[in-house]
Amino acid sequence: MLHHLIINVILLIAVMLSLPAKAFDLPELQQQLSLSPVVRGDFIQVREIALLDMPLQSQGQFLLSEKHGLLWEQQTPFPVSLTLAGETLRQRIPGQPETVVHANENPMAFYFSEMFLSLFHADTHVLKEQFNLSLTGDKNQWQLTLIPNAAPLTQVFKNIVLSGGDNIETLSLHELRGDKTTLTFSDIQHMPTVLSDEERLAFSH
Repeated sequence: MLHHLIINVILLIAVMLSLPAKAFDLPELQQQLSLSPVVRGDFIQVREIALLDMPLQSQGQFLLSEKHGLLWEQQTPFPVSLTLAGETLRQRIPGQPETVVHANENPMAFYFSEMFLSLFHADTHVLKEQFNLSLTGDKNQWQLTLIPNAAPLTQVFKNIVLSGGDNIETLSLHELRGDKTTLTFSDIQHMPTVLSDEERLAFSH
């Protein structure tokens, strides 16, 4: 009797293991990356240019707010602060006048800026309009490959690859001319969800 019970248990486990696991899909990825209205973290950007022997590297911090926009603060090799809020892009370099660009003045700059925000949240509704998407892995370790299918992206990028788990960990942009840019994100924080006075000031000026 015990022998038959053990065999039945083994058969049951074998059947359960043979059942196909529920695939990790694009809506689940988008939901996973959109849980928090505020994301803060560090970044390292490495740009490999085909005509240069050595890659160019920069690093700093970023703040992505669903309500306010994107604050990108490069610290090395020199300080630069970029703020994207609504239809206004601001660049601040210490000792130089602030540069302000509006969407109606440079629509292409805002096109790529909005694309970047869509990538960061894996906004599949927006991304499907411009890319063919391929997702592999599971919620703990996934990779999303985007192949552009419409201009102007088809004129610039060969593909874009994102990977991560609960958050995006790397974002690689492969250009047709051979250049490659890789962003590595770390120390991702979702709290506090309320911006500090300094952060709000950065978005309002």
